[in-house]
Amino acid sequence: MREYGSEFEISYLPDNYFRSIAGMMPYSAFTRSGREAIGLAIEGMKPGVALLPAYCCWSVALPFEAAGWTVAYYPLNKDLTVDVPTFKSLIRDLKPIAVLVMDYYGFAPTHAAVDAAKEINEEVFVMEDFTQCLFGLPEKWNPKEDCYVASIRKSIGVPDGGVVLSRKALDLSLLLEERTPFVEHHIQAGVRKKRYSYSFSSSEKQAFRELQAAAGAEIKEDYHLYKISPEAMGIIENTDTEMVRFARRKNFEHLFDLLKDNQNFDILFAPGNNPAPFMMIIKSTKRDELQSAFARKNVFCQVMWPLADRAKEICPVSKEMEETMLAIPIDQRYSYDDIEEIGQRINSVKL
Repeated sequence: MREYGSEFEISYLPDNYFRSIAGMMPYSAFTRSGREAIGLAIEGMKPGVALLPAYCCWSVALPFEAAGWTVAYYPLNKDLTVDVPTFKSLIRDLKPIAVLVMDYYGFAPTHAAVDAAKEINEEVFVMEDFTQCLFGLPEKWNPKEDCYVASIRKSIGVPDGGVVLSRKALDLSLLLEERTPFVEHHIQAGVRKKRYSYSFSSSEKQAFRELQAAAGAEIKEDYHLYKISPEAMGIIENTDTEMVRFARRKNFEHLFDLLKDNQNFDILFAPGNNPAPFMMIIKSTKRDELQSAFARKNVFCQVMWPLADRAKEICPVSKEMEETMLAIPIDQRYSYDDIEEIGQRINSVKL
């Protein structure tokens, strides 16, 4: 049961996590978004084939396509690890210049895929998108990789933010410092959402939703390379990352215990050695009905992501994920009592 009163908790002990991971490779930069981190990483490379996992958002492919690359996809196993034999065959046949791997939700290690890529071609540029294991990079670090990129905004309350770590030199002069509507909209949306948490005002809710929609539309229309905003940099430099890791890990374990016997869906990953889970992933053939039912109880779950037709053709696992998955939030915004409430609301849904 939530406790009220007594002393304030301590929640302002910055640990310089992002500065420390930036020092793990010779070159680094903080960008407006994850897609711009990818764009900066490949700047100056001669375009060729980029081999991406079939289960990835369109925004991952965008920087390659905008720079004149040809995007191809490789399939995944049921646990979202790489189908290594097919992966190796594609590398031999397509001779990609760059390969991108992803540790999905922090539960699908990439070491076998990286080893396979480098075994076939030591010169292939291996990039990992670590957005979904943002706070676990020290544990998951692989010295064979050439580059790491991530979106920060999906894990912390910042208006913008991406990061790139690279063995290849980065041309920081390409990062624009202009103030964009994307950042302004997100700053105002964040303020309105915080106000809504105190007031439950329908006008505040409508305002932040409209601002978030405007920000999303703006970034789709404006793909350039931008530097992270000062507001976002200030927040990440003052984030108690160890507390974030602790909260995500414990919330995941707690929610798993509450939902593991639910007959409406399957939980894709069980608690394990993940230092900071991204979200809890469930799968159901009645996904759309569940999402709507949860939303009516004010539990809002994401679908990740709409996939390219070519990706679904090459990978039935990715196609199934697009059609059946939901992501339940377990992040640091939520307390023990919040997770109890989320679990109770989800378990109360009967289909």
